[in-house]
Amino acid sequence: MKVKDIVKPAVIVAETDTFEQSLKAMITQQTNTLLVVDEDGLLSGEVTVADLLDAIIPDTLNGNEVMEHFSTDEAFAASIEIVRDIPVSEFMSMDYSALELSDNLLAIIATAISNQRARIPVVDKDQRPVGIVSRQGLKQILAKFLVGKK
Repeated sequence: MKVKDIVKPAVIVAETDTFEQSLKAMITQQTNTLLVVDEDGLLSGEVTVADLLDAIIPDTLNGNEVMEHFSTDEAFAASIEIVRDIPVSEFMSMDYSALELSDNLLAIIATAISNQRARIPVVDKDQRPVGIVSRQGLKQILAKFLVGKK
C-alpha cells in the first residue's frame, strides 16, 4: 500500500481567495482542510478550521480577553465580518510536510507522527497538490498493521 492507495482528492484554494470563499469551500466540499496554491499552482500552505478561527481573533487580544471579546453574538458576527474579505495568504498555515504519491506507508506514518498531523498534503513531482491523506487514511494504515500482526 502506498500514498496513492489512500489519498483522497484535495480541495484547493488560491492564496488570493478570501476567508469567506475558504469557509464556503469547506462547507460545500465537506472537508476540514484546504490546500492552498500560489499563482503557479504550487502548494504554498493549508487552511484548517483552526486557521479560520484564529483569523477572527484580533491580534491585540490574548487569553481571557478573547472570551470577553466574544461574549455576544453581535461581537462574534462583527469579527467575522472584519475578516470576510481577507486573503487566504494572511491566515493560512505554512508549516506543512507534504508526501508524494509514490511514498510508502512508513513515510506516511513517520510524517504524521513527527509533525503531529492527522491530515497530510500530497503533491506530484512538481509540488502541485493532488490530494490529502486524511485521518481515515491513517486509521487504515494502523488497522493494516494491527491485523497483520494477529
